[in-house]
Amino acid sequence: MTTPVASSNRSDVLTMVEEWEKNMQGQLTTYFQDLRGELDVILALLYLNPKKLAATRRVSNEKILNPNAADSILNKPPPALTEPTSTTDLRLWRVYLSKDPLQELPGSPDNMGHFVITGHTKLLEESSRAVMIKPPDSSARLVVLEQLKLVIYTLPWQKLFIIVNQHPSTTSIPSSITSQSLSTIDHGDEELQILLKRIEWPLPPIQRSFEFSTNPKACAYVLLNPHPTYTIEQKLEIRIIAKDHKGRPKTYGGDFFQAKLHSTKLKAGVSGSITDHNNGTYTASFLLLWPGETMVSVRLIHSSEAISILHQKRDKRPDKIYYNGYFEKNGTRETVECNFDLPGRNVCKYYDATTGETWVCERPKKLPCDAYNEHSSGGKRDILTREEQAFLAISLTDQQIPSQIQTLNVSNAQTNDKKVLCTPGLKNPNPSGFYYQDVWISRTCSKQNFIHPSDVAACLSGKLLYMFGDSTLRQWWDYLVDFVPSLKQIDLHVHHQPGPLLATDAEHNYLVQWRVHQRPLRMERLWIQEMHYIASELDQLGNRKGMVIVLNCWAHFLSFPVEIYVRRLRGIRDAVSRLLNRSPDTKILIKSANTGYGFSHGSDWLSLQLDTVMRAMFSKLPVIILDVWEMTSCHRDPEDIHPRKTIIKNEVDLMLSFICPK
Repeated sequence: MTTPVASSNRSDVLTMVEEWEKNMQGQLTTYFQDLRGELDVILALLYLNPKKLAATRRVSNEKILNPNAADSILNKPPPALTEPTSTTDLRLWRVYLSKDPLQELPGSPDNMGHFVITGHTKLLEESSRAVMIKPPDSSARLVVLEQLKLVIYTLPWQKLFIIVNQHPSTTSIPSSITSQSLSTIDHGDEELQILLKRIEWPLPPIQRSFEFSTNPKACAYVLLNPHPTYTIEQKLEIRIIAKDHKGRPKTYGGDFFQAKLHSTKLKAGVSGSITDHNNGTYTASFLLLWPGETMVSVRLIHSSEAISILHQKRDKRPDKIYYNGYFEKNGTRETVECNFDLPGRNVCKYYDATTGETWVCERPKKLPCDAYNEHSSGGKRDILTREEQAFLAISLTDQQIPSQIQTLNVSNAQTNDKKVLCTPGLKNPNPSGFYYQDVWISRTCSKQNFIHPSDVAACLSGKLLYMFGDSTLRQWWDYLVDFVPSLKQIDLHVHHQPGPLLATDAEHNYLVQWRVHQRPLRMERLWIQEMHYIASELDQLGNRKGMVIVLNCWAHFLSFPVEIYVRRLRGIRDAVSRLLNRSPDTKILIKSANTGYGFSHGSDWLSLQLDTVMRAMFSKLPVIILDVWEMTSCHRDPEDIHPRKTIIKNEVDLMLSFICPK
């Protein structure tokens, strides 16, 4: 059980910290004057015992390795702060005074203090008298100074006064310390910079008035290099011309179009790929994949001007979606707002030691932070001005582009239908597949059609199928339970929407489990103990025979800066890597994003951004990316983030084809 920091003098401590932070003027890359190279280490000690608060001392190499140096550090007054430089990083170090520096970190706050160390830490890393230990939290570091009998645990500055233990740890911190911009980019994070570069989007060169934005009714597209006849596997191209509300051709790109070929009669469809020429024109390319009639469809999802607004609101207004936290203790109940961050408010901050993730709730007026019991979706804020609303109006979003192109007839031709087995590591071609007679034909590998329930049961026999993700993955669990009579749901006495859900087939010896991922989560009210980080769940799994993992994580992150999503995926990716190391026969499948996100503050453009990030981050692991983006975007049914059963069946069949390839 987590022990919160408790002290009758806490207010004095926090006042001291706030004043110290104010003097530092918020600069987290501050130096003290007169550093003399790598042999100098500066320590600013903020001890929980107010009597020992005043201790900021520059200590030389000789002193820090002197076993008698501890008392001198604690008792000497701090030097005055001087002008900063920009060559080092300020970190918060949590220090435990211990008789045996190699023992486990104690949980009592009585022997705990805080160090802020600036200057070069190379000395500590290379010293034969210092032992470096890497803890589970990759953002932290343990340093054991054997001569000083100190165990030093590094933490980012904003995690001040957080007790590291099992979730939920509960500590109330003034907003001046907890406020952290979610959109702050770590420019030293090379992978993050590469990912952000990958999803860069051409935005309007200047802020434009509404009349200069793209009008779907004025746009048009024409067939390039038309042929009298077409055959299967022939390439088809069209040119899209974007125009504004005055009918004038646009001179810059950035509009988000989606294109497909389809046939209602043949129940067929395939997605096209769009090339932006950055001059107001676009090329949509298709591959003709079935014989018979084919029609072209192009839709404007968002104008470049609308995307500019979505981009800005995603990064600057993560509070547009908020959540409720339910506190209860001794018959007293309070409901407060929760989120990743609540700038300017006094909050309870919850830190998960395993993943390093944090969550905050506004501090209840009457109840302590540890009375936090349940979570639910809260609501949304109208953050758009009247002018901005015009760009994102329903009449301009996801609208068909008019065209004079007639129905095309495609003749049959001999093709090479040889397919490979559905195994990890395969690259999805473009397009990854198509529908014909409502059946998805994969171009990646030999997808099977599991027509009978017995086929599904035979495939899953002897397996443990664990699903971790959101409601679009829960649809797969629902489909399997509805389709296979021998697969019986185990009543866990929970609401169906948040779950968790479990079903077993005693006849064929397998189970299927679905569990929702951790917050952020827009679902009905559920206990916080029922929400688990996917990374934590994976770390609990050993080397089990017949284990299959299916993951997805995207829809509930659309309203937050991309950096938040990257942080979550990194934890999942690291856990996947650890699981594969100890259980190399485990199959891990990752479901891509769906199209059809029509909720407030959501968009298929936002979904595409996160889906692109996910594919890039998992590209070097032997996992399977199930490309359902195209499966939801090119079907003849209207797009819906929760697609109809026909699409779900094809998605599940694709999953089963990788579980039981042949």
